[in-house]
Amino acid sequence: MTMLKSINLRLPLKKGRFAGFFLLGLLSACQPVAPDPEQQLITAAKTNVTAAEQLAKQRLAANELDAALHWWRHAATLGSEAALEHAVRLQLRLEGKLATAHWLDSVKHSVPGQVSEPLLAELGFWHSTVAQQHKGWQSEAGCALLLQPVIAQAQGERTWQNLLQAWQQDSQLATLPVCFKPLLRLDSIALNCTEQPGQRIRCDYQTLAPQVLSGEFQQLLVIAGRGLASYNNGIVQLPDDASLALLRHEFMHIAGFLDEYVLSPTVAKAVCKAGRIAPNLLIGDDENTLARYLHRYQLTAAEIQLTAVDTCNAVGLQAYRPIAAINPMRHFEADLPLLYEQLLQQAFQQPQRLMPVQYYFAYLARQEQSWQNWQRYMQGAAAFGYPAAISALAVAVEG
Repeated sequence: MTMLKSINLRLPLKKGRFAGFFLLGLLSACQPVAPDPEQQLITAAKTNVTAAEQLAKQRLAANELDAALHWWRHAATLGSEAALEHAVRLQLRLEGKLATAHWLDSVKHSVPGQVSEPLLAELGFWHSTVAQQHKGWQSEAGCALLLQPVIAQAQGERTWQNLLQAWQQDSQLATLPVCFKPLLRLDSIALNCTEQPGQRIRCDYQTLAPQVLSGEFQQLLVIAGRGLASYNNGIVQLPDDASLALLRHEFMHIAGFLDEYVLSPTVAKAVCKAGRIAPNLLIGDDENTLARYLHRYQLTAAEIQLTAVDTCNAVGLQAYRPIAAINPMRHFEADLPLLYEQLLQQAFQQPQRLMPVQYYFAYLARQEQSWQNWQRYMQGAAAFGYPAAISALAVAVEG
């Protein structure tokens, strides 16, 4: 009996403890959950510009750049000009100038406010900036060849100022009968030059059709985009950070100089033909090619030193340059040898032999079967004395 009483006395105490735990659980369940500050900020940022800017700063501090860009853009749509500026500068870092310019153009009617004038110029929006007047330049040797420089962004404009000054100060280039027209600005989204490292820059050159039709120059010099420079069809294409050495290399292509480094198979197939001669190259080993070269460029065998180069290796042809020295057609930073300078001068004694850009635009018009434009461009090319254009017009008249 004593033991049973002891057990009964303990049972109520145990039951009371379970009831206490149950009551505590009920009380805990009724307490409100503390709000998540992060989620509160995100919710507020949807409609509150200050919250959106704060969220953008947090994402930027955490190096979450895509998220930071999203919230800067969103804050811009809520009316913050400062956020718009931040968004543009961040996109510049992430995607480059052209993509940023296209985005800014796409939201110009939906985002209030405006980016600062200097930043607009860096992106290549000139319609709202004060135009800086640039004079052309005329060589004392005359203007056998006239180039039209074109830029699409402020960096290209600064580069052109430096290039023109350096050209005038170069003892070899300044003596050429080459002149430059006043600088032409185009909006970057109109010229649309690519920005792919390691790839040739490509632009929408048709945007320049009105200027080409005017017939006031033979060659275009476009300084825009990022990537590899080139010369094709009357258009010198340079990146917007080009050096004078790079300009000199591409400019020499105008006069018919060919690259002395190994060409890709595709380019070599188009360029390398047995028996072809250029101011700086002979392709093939036969004596007739050498004789034609010496006659064409008014040289004697004693004045040259044939040296094998790699230009046509891809198609199994051996090419030779007329000098032994490394030069700008092999490494564009190299010095310009005296013979090459003389050959350059010689090319501009007969500028009508150099294909003007109007001839290329005539070709494009023909591809589109725009015969009126074809005739106008071809007439522009013929006005410079280009033989192929004169012949094409003669055939058209006879036909």
